[in-house]
Amino acid sequence: MTMYPLHAPNPLHIANEAQKMAQKAEGSDGKVFQKVAMISMGVMAAASVVHMLTPLLRELNRKYGNERDRGHDR
Repeated sequence: MTMYPLHAPNPLHIANEAQKMAQKAEGSDGKVFQKVAMISMGVMAAASVVHMLTPLLRELNRKYGNERDRGHDR
């Protein structure tokens, strides 16, 4: 298993390792590792969505701010 710095965990790596452990584990341990893998994938998906939406939200804020500023000039 490759070790990454503790301050920058990689959710994809965590998910892959958890899936490998789930395949090797017996009984309820496998279910726990599978849940960890699913949570890690969910975190990664949420981070991707936020990363994609951030520029859009900045643009909307900029447009809204410009419209609001023009309204105060009148």
